[in-house]
Amino acid sequence: MSNLLSSWICPSCQTALVLHQNVWRCENNHSFDKAKEGYVNLLLAQNKNSKAPGDNKQMVNGRRAFLESGFYQALAQTITGMFKLHLSPSELDETINIFDAGCGEGYYLNWLAEHLSLPNDNLTIHYSGVDISKFAIQKAAKKYLNQQYAVASTFHLPLPSASQDGVLQIFAPSSELEIHRVLKDKGIWVVVNPASEHLQEFKFALYDSPTQHQAKPLEPQGFLLKQQFNLNFDLELPSKNQVENLLMMTPYYWSATEQKRQQLIEYVTAVTVDFDIRVYIKK
Repeated sequence: MSNLLSSWICPSCQTALVLHQNVWRCENNHSFDKAKEGYVNLLLAQNKNSKAPGDNKQMVNGRRAFLESGFYQALAQTITGMFKLHLSPSELDETINIFDAGCGEGYYLNWLAEHLSLPNDNLTIHYSGVDISKFAIQKAAKKYLNQQYAVASTFHLPLPSASQDGVLQIFAPSSELEIHRVLKDKGIWVVVNPASEHLQEFKFALYDSPTQHQAKPLEPQGFLLKQQFNLNFDLELPSKNQVENLLMMTPYYWSATEQKRQQLIEYVTAVTVDFDIRVYIKK
């Protein structure tokens, strides 16, 4: 069973926001309009690094087209398995909260909402996510009506402290302190980052001396590493459009020259996918 998150917190004063007549408002009278797509923009001007931070519309459209083609379904299934294995709500819990920090256009959070099953069938699960890209959140909220979305920075999460049972983070920067703050005691944090061989064919096509991804330290402060493994597989990309969509999901799209990008799109037909997956528990 799934339902919507009861409220966000105000990014200005960190008090609870309450939704009334399409306006989220706190006790200090800070207000944030609910957009027609259903999301709320909680990204304060001082937390923006540009006029339109995050992925642009072209990148978001490419990401949705690629993910909905099922190329990364194995990752979505694996993540769901991690939540099922490590989430441990008590028998007294009636609701649990799962949050996606850097949710993009909502593919993985929606997969969790549709496929996560827990032993207690009467448990209500709230799913929510934020991303710094307004274009991504617009697309997520418009399609996935049973989750709650907001435009916000992953370094300033608009969530009450100790409110989340699980946090998902895929290829997104964040503040470890913020993740620790919003998780309940013994809450889980599922983190996915590129491993050493991830999309190595792109790097070989774009750079003369490509370097491998460096693994992050194993145990952030305040967390216990519960599980760590790599998900590695080869991926055939039947069309140039799919190659370009995948390329747009990476930093390589903007760091390479136009000539290099076009050569890659023309000649790369398969890639190595290599995910570093870690499950942490808040101490």
